[in-house]
Amino acid sequence: TFLREYETADVKTETSLGLLNIGQSVIIALAVTALMILTSQGVVAQKMTIGDLVLVNGLLIQLYIPLNFMGMVYREIKQSFIDMNKMFSLLDTPQDIADRPGAILFEPSSPTVEFKNVSFSYDGRRETLSDVSFVVPNGKTVAIVGESGSGKTTLARLLFRLYDVSDG
Repeated sequence: TFLREYETADVKTETSLGLLNIGQSVIIALAVTALMILTSQGVVAQKMTIGDLVLVNGLLIQLYIPLNFMGMVYREIKQSFIDMNKMFSLLDTPQDIADRPGAILFEPSSPTVEFKNVSFSYDGRRETLSDVSFVVPNGKTVAIVGESGSGKTTLARLLFRLYDVSDG
């Protein structure tokens, strides 16, 4: 349901921003057309020069570009507010994974990543990882390679505690 709500909000945002762009473009196009007609009439009546026509056109371009940019900034700010609301709702979501009673407290000063006899299963039946152990010392880089479905992404998700291990 949350994804549907997010999708609905995103569609509403994109629709309103599309209408904003259309409205903004129509207003600017009408204003540019009207001013060009008035300036052209002034040139034909010899009250203005061709240089005045070029000047008015240049000034309109200098006005149009920042207005268009403001529309883009407005869209980005509106999207940012939607994303912030999503982030805050995620922060308020209760955690599915909780520490076991008597779990060892993680010490941030410990610079080593260690998996010791870790096993994991998504559905409780077929193990995705079975008795995996490795140590990554501070400052070292490790590449985990393997076939599709061999557990590379699962290892990363377990490292960030997006899932809780079955054993280990």
